[in-house]
Amino acid sequence: MFTNTIDPNKFLTPSEVVFFNGEQFASKVMMGNIELLHNSEKVSLTQLGMAVLSAAFLGCEEAGAFSLGIGERKAMLGLRKVRELYAVPGSDRVHLPEESLEADLASLAKRFEERDNHTVQNLIYAWLREDSGSPWKSAMGLLKAGMAKRGLLDTREEKKLKIFTITHYSLAEETRTLLRGQSFTPVKSMLESCAQSQPEIWKLLESGIKKAISARTESQDTDTD
Repeated sequence: MFTNTIDPNKFLTPSEVVFFNGEQFASKVMMGNIELLHNSEKVSLTQLGMAVLSAAFLGCEEAGAFSLGIGERKAMLGLRKVRELYAVPGSDRVHLPEESLEADLASLAKRFEERDNHTVQNLIYAWLREDSGSPWKSAMGLLKAGMAKRGLLDTREEKKLKIFTITHYSLAEETRTLLRGQSFTPVKSMLESCAQSQPEIWKLLESGIKKAISARTESQDTDTD
């Protein structure tokens, strides 16, 4: 999955493999699609986002950055227990490239472990940084910004109304070469294997991601009373 290398830009992390092969991990829907950078096809933003984040967590586990374990916490004033998925920091077997989603999640897991709130939901909530009307768009924006810093994407800035700056991303030429040399199959197999052989882990992983996205969704309440 990962390849040790002196230059961290010479391979793609699992989340990046998913992003750059989006049509293999998501399908086009009636509404809420995102245009892929490598071939201009459109796929579901939500489906792609779920696959990207799932691959990042499983990739971190494979790299040894953390292990995914099920824990319980009390809810409803201690009247019931809720099972959640925790990212328990470990010893890296593989270097996680700086500015990658995987490196960000591994760093957050170490920081949050001290407060015993290193759940999948909390890590994603913190990574997203702020609430948004479209958290999935924010997630893709953060992912692309990190990849641009890694040299995987080229950027072009555009001023709107002389106030707002919009960043446009495009595939760097070196990334096209990487895509030709790195198959998406191992990442797809990793996701399918977890879903089939560790169904509870997979279910809690999906649940944690969805809860974080929901928690970061700005309220549409317009009541001014």
